[in-house]
Amino acid sequence: MSALSVRQVRFRYLTLYGLRWLPTGLMIPVMILLMQERGLSLSEIGLVSVAQGLVVLALELPTGGLADALGRKPVLAAAWTLSLVSLGLFAVADSFALFFLVWALQGVYRALDSGPLESWYVDATLAADPKAEYEAGLGFAGTVSGVTIAGGALLSGGLIALGPVGPVSALTVPVLVAIALQAVALAALLFLLVEAGPAKGAGALRASVVEAPRMVGQAFGLLRRSRVLLALVAVELFWGFGMVTFESLLPVRLAEVVGNPERAAALLGPASSAAWLAAAAGAALTPLLLRWLGAAP
Repeated sequence: MSALSVRQVRFRYLTLYGLRWLPTGLMIPVMILLMQERGLSLSEIGLVSVAQGLVVLALELPTGGLADALGRKPVLAAAWTLSLVSLGLFAVADSFALFFLVWALQGVYRALDSGPLESWYVDATLAADPKAEYEAGLGFAGTVSGVTIAGGALLSGGLIALGPVGPVSALTVPVLVAIALQAVALAALLFLLVEAGPAKGAGALRASVVEAPRMVGQAFGLLRRSRVLLALVAVELFWGFGMVTFESLLPVRLAEVVGNPERAAALLGPASSAAWLAAAAGAALTPLLLRWLGAAP
């Protein structure tokens, strides 16, 4: 890892970060409408998506030590492989049970994916230059994710507008492209992410598992004691509720307005792209606003 320069580390981090979010952009315009096309009601869609949130809630803290015990690369490879499997299952799922499994696998993926890439970037940057500033790279990641999600959503809208491909419905085509891009992302991860040394091994893994309940208890204890942390969690809770509600109901309502799910998804592609480009611009401007106005304003 120390053989890489600071610039090389940042390039690899941002490349992997962009590839990680590109399939997500393709899925945004079609996810809800495709489940409806496969026969799920709106209430069933809400229930299957709960699986992801519950799994992430259960595994986020307990899986925190896996990357330290096993290495960032194996954990990320497992996470991105699970994402690939879940996308493949999503492409063919046609029942409540299968879609529930898809979202549960997505929950495991997101729990494992949370943190290892960022921690690798920080450690690799400091290994290349102990005095290097890594904050800018972490900030650029927000812009990169916004741009790649926007590009994926725009591509998804274009693919849907082209119509079905043989027996594959128009709403399924972006899912197949997302599967291919997720496979590319996994291959890039295996090639680009280089770790400094061997993982700590089975002993560290056992210690991490044993330590997990205490970590969870400490986290909730800190939440009870810190009003600031409690306020931040409350903001995330209500903001997340609003975001999920908006993203779930907007495609359904748009399909009702235009009278056709495929047309609604095709419109959602460029609309989502514009929104995520605005988010990327906001991420790029945030450091300047912090410098000019301060964090509180």
